[in-house]
Amino acid sequence: MQTVSFQATPEDLLGAYRLNFRVTLQSKRVIRAYVGGGATLAAMAMAAAWQWDIVSVPIAAAIGLGYWIAFLSLIFFSAYLRLPCQVRRIFDQQKSLHDNTTVEWSESGVSFTSSRGHSQFSWSDFVKIVKGQDTIILRQSDALMNFIPSRALSQEQLDSFPVTV
Repeated sequence: MQTVSFQATPEDLLGAYRLNFRVTLQSKRVIRAYVGGGATLAAMAMAAAWQWDIVSVPIAAAIGLGYWIAFLSLIFFSAYLRLPCQVRRIFDQQKSLHDNTTVEWSESGVSFTSSRGHSQFSWSDFVKIVKGQDTIILRQSDALMNFIPSRALSQEQLDSFPVTV
């Protein structure tokens, strides 16, 4: 069994949220949004170009696709820029993040213990475990995760930590 203890900082939480954001951007749901929305807007632009003879149909399709990609990318970029303020507010509000946390893991699972409580998980409880440069996130769902700052782990522990992605 491996054990580490850490006290999370706002920077640790920001690293976890940024890694989770990057993982979300690579999800099938986001890719479907780009492809589906792009195809829909391209088809609408093609229909408008064909109906009103504004520009050639292929150019209209490219313009529609380009607008959709730019629009969706701008939304995601603005959400990424909001992360530092959002994380600072969450860190200030969620007092459990201020406590010292002890993490223990073995082949069967992982547990988190602090002065506020104890949680224990089997590895199969996580839909994805991602190791980033500054943190490891253990995703229970798209909306809920636990994190361990990399700084709390030795290089040997970091290398041996189970990862699904």
